[in-house]
Amino acid sequence: MTPTKASLLVTYICAGLYLGLLSESGIAERMRLEKELQSLNAEVERLVVENQGLEEKERRLKNDAYALEQEARKYYLLSETAHVLKFEEMPSLSTQKSKALPSPIRTAGLGGEWKEPPLFLLRFFFISFSVFLILGVYFKLKRLPHTSKQERLN
Repeated sequence: MTPTKASLLVTYICAGLYLGLLSESGIAERMRLEKELQSLNAEVERLVVENQGLEEKERRLKNDAYALEQEARKYYLLSETAHVLKFEEMPSLSTQKSKALPSPIRTAGLGGEWKEPPLFLLRFFFISFSVFLILGVYFKLKRLPHTSKQERLN
């Protein structure tokens, strides 16, 4: 096998590995997207549970004067002899409950878990390794003595 053919073969193998593992539609990108989807789903579930708890608390405070007093005493440090007055709010046409999610959806970091290196860094090192491997194969085979006999048929 000539050095050029061997280098091309190594190039094709490295390109296939790159496309299968590290490209935009490769395995590493898909694993990253699946992990991000799982974390977003967990955050959505947490927010749904928190929202249900807050809606229940709102319903309880609207209808129960004792619960309203207890909540006011807890947050405003009122004494037992203090009186809590509740004013009725006028329903406004412009007040609509929005179901938008808060902006900081993702939590920063993964806690104490081991973090994967960024994909662009893996791509850089893989391409660098591939280039040096291809050049190494080419120059190593170029230095080897020819073992085939070059005879002419004439």
